[in-house]
Amino acid sequence: MEESAPIPSAFSLTSDQLQVYQTIEAPTLKRLSRAQLAKQVTDLTAKGRVSLETNPPLMELTARHPYQDAGFMDFYRPGRWDCESDLVFMEGIRQTGPSPGQWEGTVGYLRFKAPKAGSYLVVINFTGYQTTMQLSGPWGINTAYSATTSSTGIATAIWNGTKGAQVFFSLSCKGGTMGYLQSVQVFLL
Repeated sequence: MEESAPIPSAFSLTSDQLQVYQTIEAPTLKRLSRAQLAKQVTDLTAKGRVSLETNPPLMELTARHPYQDAGFMDFYRPGRWDCESDLVFMEGIRQTGPSPGQWEGTVGYLRFKAPKAGSYLVVINFTGYQTTMQLSGPWGINTAYSATTSSTGIATAIWNGTKGAQVFFSLSCKGGTMGYLQSVQVFLL
């Protein structure tokens, strides 16, 4: 990142000078390959090795594609919905008062509808500096950690659904000031 120029005196900013202070660089996130993902989730399922190399996700949601017939994602207070970098910037959850309901930050609300009965793997691809992603649903609360914005974090969960059943789940970050959601994927196991 370029070194910032000194701030000019009040009322003398040009639009070019102001642009220097408005620029935000989005991190580059390299998603795990399906083979790497399958290796990481093998111990989540009793079926053994998961064949994700040949099976595409049944649903994949991103900033550019937040809706499919199989489901959708919506966010409360996204830090930024950035289609250019294909990331949703998520502000970390922080308590603002003594009650559990007094908080600020970004929460994602998602829905998936099962096309047939089976076990489904939910995968959240994200990054962030010292950021913990929390994935909450009928499976409980699952978390994953990203140490730096150059590392890939994946939060996973397994859901068993019948044909036509819907699962609703949520995402939020804690720790660092900003998390970056790349995608939400759902695979049939």
